[in-house]
Amino acid sequence: MIKLGLFELLRKPPIYYVRVGPDAPTQVLNYTAKELYQTQSNLQAVINFRAESIGQLPLKVYKRSEDGARVRDRDSVAAQLIWKPNIVQTAFEFWKAMTVEYDVFGCVYIWVIDSLETKSGKEMYIIPSNWIISTEWDSIYHLSKIRICANNGTSAFDIPSSEIVAFKAYSPGNPSGYLSPLTALRGVLQEQIEAGRYRQELWHSSGRLNAQIIRPKDVKPWDEQTRKSWITAFREAWGAGGSKAGSIPLLEDGMEIKTFNPSFKEQQWAEGVQLSREDVAAAYRVNPALIWHTGTQTYASAKDNARALYAECLGPTLQMFQQRVNAFLFPMIGVDPDVYFCEFDFKEKLRGSFEERAAIIQSAVGGPWLTIDEARAMDNMPPLPDGAGAQIIRPLNVTYGQESTEIGEIEEPKSRKDLVTKAAKTMTEVRIKAKTDDKDIEAFSEVLKKFFERQKRSVVPKLNQENWWNAERWNKELAEDLLPVIMATADKSGQETAKVIGSEYIVEMTGAYLAEFSKGRAKAINESTKRKLETALENIAIEEQNPEGNAEALEQPSDVFDKRISANAATIGGSLANFATGWAMLEAGRQAKKQGNTKNIQKQWVTGANPRQSHAAMDGQTVPIDSRFSNGVDWPGDDSIGPEESCGCNCTTDIIIND
Repeated sequence: MIKLGLFELLRKPPIYYVRVGPDAPTQVLNYTAKELYQTQSNLQAVINFRAESIGQLPLKVYKRSEDGARVRDRDSVAAQLIWKPNIVQTAFEFWKAMTVEYDVFGCVYIWVIDSLETKSGKEMYIIPSNWIISTEWDSIYHLSKIRICANNGTSAFDIPSSEIVAFKAYSPGNPSGYLSPLTALRGVLQEQIEAGRYRQELWHSSGRLNAQIIRPKDVKPWDEQTRKSWITAFREAWGAGGSKAGSIPLLEDGMEIKTFNPSFKEQQWAEGVQLSREDVAAAYRVNPALIWHTGTQTYASAKDNARALYAECLGPTLQMFQQRVNAFLFPMIGVDPDVYFCEFDFKEKLRGSFEERAAIIQSAVGGPWLTIDEARAMDNMPPLPDGAGAQIIRPLNVTYGQESTEIGEIEEPKSRKDLVTKAAKTMTEVRIKAKTDDKDIEAFSEVLKKFFERQKRSVVPKLNQENWWNAERWNKELAEDLLPVIMATADKSGQETAKVIGSEYIVEMTGAYLAEFSKGRAKAINESTKRKLETALENIAIEEQNPEGNAEALEQPSDVFDKRISANAATIGGSLANFATGWAMLEAGRQAKKQGNTKNIQKQWVTGANPRQSHAAMDGQTVPIDSRFSNGVDWPGDDSIGPEESCGCNCTTDIIIND
């Protein structure tokens, strides 16, 4: 009976006026919540940072299949509505606006309506807070309707709760109310406003000089009228907007100007600004260093702060948003929440954390620890058909004993039991063989083709001019074109190698070197092109001097570019792809040693086709991973000792790992 009585009490409508105006609890010195957001820079910076960070996260809809897998849904009413909330806003704009409203007012009401203009047949809009006149409740927890009146003066009307989804910050002691985070910032914001007013009054005071004017005590005293007249005249001339503002006043009767400057340091103005920033950021669970960078911030701390943003800072808000969408919005639009659900995809934002965890687990177990289907499920991808992804497989670039397989090779299927047994017997050496992916070579070739085509269109028409070659421009453009492909290829090769070693491949440690390498190769490629063009120009001069000669046999400037596009791009692209793949393998080994990996990691020179005589003699030479080969280079293609040993080199390296 006691429980029943309490239940009945909770179901009764509140007898008090539940809703307090959105601006009332957060007014500071006659500033409403909206005006505080518009005028206080620290507050706006924190709220906008949160809103844009949430807005950029894709809110994806998934469908649960019978086998428990999560399949990405793009066709249901829910997916279409999430993708396009209404006819005037994108998903980013909608969720950014949602977060701003929630952070400013502590409450957002979403109005869901039928529509003939969207593919989903639905639209959802944020109800402006200043349109809401009142709210009515069936019980202390259940909203009945909202009465609104637009700013254009139209008559008020009611929106039933069946068309509304509410997002509210909990108000202690008032479950049907809400509480804005701004309520906890009244004191801080009031202090900011007062401090700002003080500084404005200081700069807009009547005298533009921070000074006092003193009359000697032995001069004839002024009467009250003379004193007022002089002060008025001085302020009109030297005050703000005066005809003599900024100039030096000429004083009489022995008057003196004694300047004084208020010390903002003594008033702890800078410390006050920093404190107010920290207080505002704390109210919204944001690390101030993410918005206002300091000189003490390091790369490691910045990386940790960025990861914490989506875990500790935005995590609660994201969870609340997606749970209310799943629990209330989906049923409202006729979507079964037991089959469909949505969630913000921020896994990429936390990718570093997963990589560290994966490296530790892989090192502990000594090999792969996920099936293909398990890995695909982590990215919300369906299982492979016919159970092809149900086994934990042996990596294609790992060898046991003296067997070797190259990255990209496919070996005959073996049972997991056979692999484990064989590994236990023969795992004395693991060899990783460099093998360049054809897709990587194609990527480099396409970049070079497009660059040569663009260069041809610009250079050929200018060949009759004095300054027809702009080395600075071409070197810069080609380096910028090559760098992303070099980074992507090296990243892939380095990650694969690090997985085998049981270490972590830190991409950030490679950026500076690869950028310089890209500049060097771009310069070398362009210098080669220029030399070929200069030879072609000489051919033109020969043709002009000997018009009866065999001009067709001489290469013309346009022929130079045609050959660069049709043939050289593929050759140079293959060389660059070989470099990126091989260099990253060695870099992964070097990083492993720096990380304290105790395995014996070596590199072995593998001679390519048609090698130099000196390179052929080095075939099979093996040295520690952080040592140089006998010819002084660190890796095949290393141009540190000149083009004689590097240009055109197609040799590769193997990584050899012994426990």
